[in-house]
Amino acid sequence: MSDLIYPTLDLFLYALKTSLNTTDAETQKNQATFLSQLPYDTQFNDSEIETEYLEITQPPQINFISQNQTLEGYYYGVRLNDTYGLQIDCSINNQTETQPAKSFAILKTEIEQKLNKELTIIGKTWLLSGWLPENSSQNHEDIAKDCYYALFKDTSWQPETGIFLDGKVFEVGRSQYINQSLKNVTTPLNSNEHHVIIAIYNNRESAEKAAEFYKDWMGLFCYRSKISWAYWQSRLVKESLLNHYKKIEENRKFTNQSNYWQENQKITTSRQILNNIDNILQQYTIDLLNLSFQKQIIEINLSNYQIRLALIKEKAGQNNQLDFLEKFSNLANKKYLPQITKDIENMQLGLQLLEDTINATRSRIEVEKSERERNFQELVAVAGAGIATVSLIRETAKECKDIFKQVDFFCKYPLSASLIVGMIVGFMVWWLRKRLR
Repeated sequence: MSDLIYPTLDLFLYALKTSLNTTDAETQKNQATFLSQLPYDTQFNDSEIETEYLEITQPPQINFISQNQTLEGYYYGVRLNDTYGLQIDCSINNQTETQPAKSFAILKTEIEQKLNKELTIIGKTWLLSGWLPENSSQNHEDIAKDCYYALFKDTSWQPETGIFLDGKVFEVGRSQYINQSLKNVTTPLNSNEHHVIIAIYNNRESAEKAAEFYKDWMGLFCYRSKISWAYWQSRLVKESLLNHYKKIEENRKFTNQSNYWQENQKITTSRQILNNIDNILQQYTIDLLNLSFQKQIIEINLSNYQIRLALIKEKAGQNNQLDFLEKFSNLANKKYLPQITKDIENMQLGLQLLEDTINATRSRIEVEKSERERNFQELVAVAGAGIATVSLIRETAKECKDIFKQVDFFCKYPLSASLIVGMIVGFMVWWLRKRLR
């Protein structure tokens, strides 16, 4: 039997106030959507100053009213630089009697009913806590496992463990979307993606002391969410870059076909292809900058995560083991950042190849254009010589003067004769230009 006193469930969720290229109108919309999570009469005060941690409601904790009289809870909203954070706390309103682990399912239902589905979040963490009755012989992990399955029935129990304020702490984090095909995932925050912390304390005193760490958890989970979100965004950007590259490669292969330039393709068609490649290249360059931007987000928040974790360890004291929380920073440091760095290097090489493709295509168009202009000039020269000859011979042949008196054909048929001579002269001019070129 898994019983706890005062089972408490906290949801920490995070939404961006501003992001890359966010307009003022979009920022105001993000603010209004976040505010809609709170009771309608909430006094909201979000100044424009840049700050690491700002409480944005008055009072900071706002009690919520539940139709279930056995429950109590509150909202707590903050802004951490460019991100809104919201803690929704819900617990069984009884600090003396034990409650079954399945009580957490009731708490989760209550919290989810208060969520505004229109809010686009970048991450969330569930924190489950409670303390054991006096002289309890229950196994901490068995209780934690039952509590976990009360919330997530269709997932496996594979926790990281530690010690916090003499209690046992268990962490379960699922990031399956990172290893899945992006085509099969619409959002990294679907029902299969969650981060859960379960704290089982030995007594009430430890649980009450743990409540003093809520602000610390708010910051730590925020940095964690932003790192995971930035890595997810980097995967989307990489896929976009690959799609851009494929499109340009298709155009390059088309123009490199052996018969493309032999089929007298129109210059306008070739220029249209070149313009398409130019437009794709612009998007490629923007995405490449965005990939670097996501790397910077991870680097900044990884540093903040490590600093916040060190402060929590110092505040908790020496008898605590929270090293399991460092595994996420190791993941970001050893997988996320090297992966994005390698992607940036590869995509920069791709950019050079794309630029070479554009330059080669542009050069071939210019060569083709020059060749056609030269052919046109050739035609003008040959036609000019022929026309001049025709004009001269026709007028002279009409009067049967000079040499034309000796050839009866020129006198009888001056037009035909002049055309024949003009064609001969034109051919001779063309032949001489070819030889002298």
